[in-house]
Amino acid sequence: MGEKQARLAYGLLIGAGWAGAHRFYLQRYASAAAQLLLTLLMVALWSWGGRWASYAPYLLGPILLWLGHDGFWLYDYFRVEEEMDTQLAGFVDSGRAPLVRAAPLAATVKDEAPSPEETDTQKKARAIKLTKKQIAQTLHDNHPKGAHTAAERLVQYLQQRSRRPQHDPHLAEAYLLHGMVLYQTQYLEAARKKLQMGVHLAAPFAHLSVQTQQAQGWLDRLRNPQLQSPAGAGAVQVEPGQYEALMRAGDWQRAAPLCAQIIAMRQSAKAVDVSDLAEHHLNAMEIAHRLGDPGQVQAHGVQLLQLASQSARTPAGQSPVPELLQRQAMEKLGDLAYARGDTAGASQYYRDALALLARNAGSGAQICGVLQRLALNAERAGDIPGALDYWRIAYEHIATMGDVMEDNEAVSDVLTRYAAFSVRHQPAKVKPLIEQSLRIQHRAYRGYSLAAARAYEVFAGFMAEVGQPAAHLAHLQKALLLYQVCDPDNISQIAAMKESIVAAQAVAQAAAGEVRA
Repeated sequence: MGEKQARLAYGLLIGAGWAGAHRFYLQRYASAAAQLLLTLLMVALWSWGGRWASYAPYLLGPILLWLGHDGFWLYDYFRVEEEMDTQLAGFVDSGRAPLVRAAPLAATVKDEAPSPEETDTQKKARAIKLTKKQIAQTLHDNHPKGAHTAAERLVQYLQQRSRRPQHDPHLAEAYLLHGMVLYQTQYLEAARKKLQMGVHLAAPFAHLSVQTQQAQGWLDRLRNPQLQSPAGAGAVQVEPGQYEALMRAGDWQRAAPLCAQIIAMRQSAKAVDVSDLAEHHLNAMEIAHRLGDPGQVQAHGVQLLQLASQSARTPAGQSPVPELLQRQAMEKLGDLAYARGDTAGASQYYRDALALLARNAGSGAQICGVLQRLALNAERAGDIPGALDYWRIAYEHIATMGDVMEDNEAVSDVLTRYAAFSVRHQPAKVKPLIEQSLRIQHRAYRGYSLAAARAYEVFAGFMAEVGQPAAHLAHLQKALLLYQVCDPDNISQIAAMKESIVAAQAVAQAAAGEVRA
């Protein structure tokens, strides 16, 4: 569908709305034909004269009401289009990365920018990708309403752009996505309706078979929520999404047994939904990490990756476990190995995660995050040249992103950590890296962010290293102010910063006294 102009649509509504011209323009052919026929019928009755002409005014009222309604409908139509187009414009720019060679890795990371003459199908696909990212972020931030809004806006946007909804796989995927978000946030009745519509629309499309099977499994559980415990202890009532809600509330102790119970139930089912089971394993990894149980983190991560490698492949040759889940599990296992001091194991997991990102053209922030992990791990292993190489690749990749980035906080954190590394190994790079990190934060958040606070803290340490106590104190004070504004509940961090400032004041005063002497 070509891009439609709001001014032209409003002009057609005012000038020839009685003929359905504005609806014909927006390719709403059925309703446009109905408006035109209704108007022609009214004119025919009026022209017929006599007793029939007395019925014409009864049609005039509905026509005028319909046209009045269309004025509001057009406003909402173009508002949805404009909002999505604005977000997609930023999403395109942030994903722009012509070519990054992850040497010494064998993987090549490529993220192609769409052509200016983007097709409608490509635009729909990017809208889905953007919405998935927004949903993941809002759920991570414990903001389910934001996830609902993003999913609903996607459905509305694709409905407007789909002339044949029954034959549009993107609209089907949007319905499935909306239903899954509602299900996971315990809006169960609304989830049932969306999942039913998604399953119905997605049935003809083979590439949506995994999502359709998962949605059908959730529908079955909504129809029969009384689940049996694997130990045969009788029926227990487990609400879908219950432990996920506890996770969002930070109640990890109560979430842990419910998550384990759900995993056991899914494993004992006759037909195992592999994708759903893998997602529960990933949640179990997060719960175990929060509870300080590295053994369970390792166990669930290994089980998730085994599911991905052992499960039957889809017709397209893909694992039913989404590669996003696989990558997240690899990163968590790599972090666990890093914390244990197993640098070889951590490096292998990180390399595997980077290979998945390379194969699927992951976002710039995600790629830089894994490269940052590899660099820190190489430094811990004593491989300083290797660490320098990873930092260099990450920095070069950031340079390809342009001014608009998907995750400003993550990119700034990469630059700040690179600066902290450079304090010890490349002092000349510290200042430009910190300045670039602060520019990104000022552009995105006017400088009021935790990433900016960490940047000032690292720069303060560098000023102390080069013997500038006054600058050291000034940057510590800026960092403290930002921590107090952006993270006031982090009492331990704020207290540590105040202690550092007291010590820095003493050093600065002593230095000033020596100068006067």
